[in-house]
Amino acid sequence: MQNNSNSQKTILNEAFISFSGMTAGSVFRYLFSIIMARFLGAQMLGIYSLSNAILKVAEIFALSGLDNGVLRFVSRDLEDKNSVENAIFSSIKTGLITSLIISIILFFNAEWIVNNFFNQEDFLATAIKVFSISLPFSVMTLIASHATQAFKILKYKIFVNQLVNPFTLLIGFIFSFLIFGSKISILIPTFLSSVIGFLFIMRFLRNFIVYDFKKIMYSKIDKGILRFSIPLMFVSAIGILMHWIDVLMLGYLSDTTNVGMYHPIDRTAGLVRMILFAFAGIFAPIFSEKYFNNDLNGMSNALKSSTKSILFFSTPIFIFLFVFSQPMLLLFGSEFNNSLPLKVLLIGIFAQTIFGLGSSTLTMSGYTLYNLFNVSIALTINVVLNFQLIPSMGILGAAFSTTVSLIILSILRLIENLIILKLNILSLKMLKPIFSGFILFSIFNYLNTNIINFQDHSIMYQVVFLVFILFSILITFFVLNILLGLDEDEKIFFKNFKNKILS
Repeated sequence: MQNNSNSQKTILNEAFISFSGMTAGSVFRYLFSIIMARFLGAQMLGIYSLSNAILKVAEIFALSGLDNGVLRFVSRDLEDKNSVENAIFSSIKTGLITSLIISIILFFNAEWIVNNFFNQEDFLATAIKVFSISLPFSVMTLIASHATQAFKILKYKIFVNQLVNPFTLLIGFIFSFLIFGSKISILIPTFLSSVIGFLFIMRFLRNFIVYDFKKIMYSKIDKGILRFSIPLMFVSAIGILMHWIDVLMLGYLSDTTNVGMYHPIDRTAGLVRMILFAFAGIFAPIFSEKYFNNDLNGMSNALKSSTKSILFFSTPIFIFLFVFSQPMLLLFGSEFNNSLPLKVLLIGIFAQTIFGLGSSTLTMSGYTLYNLFNVSIALTINVVLNFQLIPSMGILGAAFSTTVSLIILSILRLIENLIILKLNILSLKMLKPIFSGFILFSIFNYLNTNIINFQDHSIMYQVVFLVFILFSILITFFVLNILLGLDEDEKIFFKNFKNKILS
C-alpha cells in the first residue's frame, strides 16, 4: 500500500513539473503560431504546417521506435550500469544512422513529393529540404530525452522539448523575419531549434551516464531493442499520421490556404492533450516497473489514479477552449473566425486525453501489436472520412473525421485494457470532476452567450481578458471540487503544489 502511495506521489510530482514545462512550451508555440499567422497570412502558415507535418512523419521512421525502446530497456535495468549505457549508446547510434538515411531520401525527393501529392508552389519543396536537414538532430534529441525520462526524472526532457525548442522557434522566427523576410523566416527556426535542443539534451545526459561520441560510434547495435522498437515504429508512424493526417489531406485535397486556416484550430485543440503528455511521461516507466514485478494491484491503482487526475486537470481547459473558441481563434487574425471546426476537434482530443494512458499500458506490458491494430483502424476510418468530407465541408470535414477516429480509438483501448490486462480505467472517483465540469460549463457558457462581449476590442484587450477568464474557470473548478470534498490524490497534489510555490 505504501509503495502504491509513493508511486502516485512520484507521478503527481513529476506530472506537475511536466505540466508546468508544457504550459510554458504551449505558450511559446501558441505565440509562434499567432505571430506567424499575423505576419505571414494563411497561405504561408499552410506551407509551414505542411512542411512540418511531412517532417514529423519522416521523423517517426527515422526514430524506428527507439525512443520507446530506450525508455523501456533503461527503466527496466536501472541497477545494471553496463546495460543502461549499452542501451543508450546503441539507440543513439542506430537513430543517427536511420535519420541520415531518411533525411537524404527526403531531401532529394522533395520536388517529387510536392508535385505528386500536393501540387503546391515550389517554395514548399524548398521548405521540405531545409526541414530534412534538421532530422538527425531532432531524432537524437528525442532518443536522449527519453533516456533521461527512463530514470523517472522528467525535468531535462521537459526543459529541452517544452522550453528550449519552442522558445528558439519563437525567437528564431522573429529575428529571421525582421532580417531576412517572410520566406526565410519559415526555414530558419525549425533547423535552429533542433540543433540547440540536441546540444542541451546531450549535456543533460551526462548527469546519468559517462559518455563521449567515440563510445556511441563504437557501440554495437542492440538487436533486442530493435526487435522491441521496430513494431513500435509502425504504431508511432500510424499514430503520428493520425495526428497530421488532417493537415496532409487538406494539402492533398485542397490548398495551402485551407491548411493555414486549419493550423490555429489544430494548435488550439492540442492544448488539451498536453495534460495527457504530462502524466504519460512519468506513468510509462512506473507502470513498466510494476508490470515486470507482477504488481497487478499497483498497476491498477497507478492507472486509475492517473486517469482520474488527467480528467481533473483537462476538464477546465477543455471547457475554456470550447466555450471561448471564437475569441481564441480571433487572436490569429480576423480571417480565422471559424469556431465550429475547433469545437468538433476538441471533443475528439478530449476523449483521446482521458483514455490515452491505455496506449502506455499496452506498450509497457508488451502488447504493441494491439496498439498497432488500434491506430490502424482509427487511421483507416480517418482517411476514408477525410476523402468523403473534405471536398464538401473543408476544414470542418477534417475536424469531424479526426474526432470520430479518436473516439473509436479510445473505445478500443478501453476494451482491450479491460479484457487483456484486467485493468479498468474508469472509477467512481471520476464522477466528481465530471459533475463539477457540468456546472462550470453551464455557468461560463451562459456568461459568454449573454454577458461577455469580445467584439470591437484590441488584441491586447482580448488576450488580457482571455487570461482572466481562464484563471476564473480554473479557480471556480477547483473551488467546486473542494466543496465536494478532496480525495487523497487531490490532497497530495495540492500539498505538492503549495510546496513548489513556497520553494
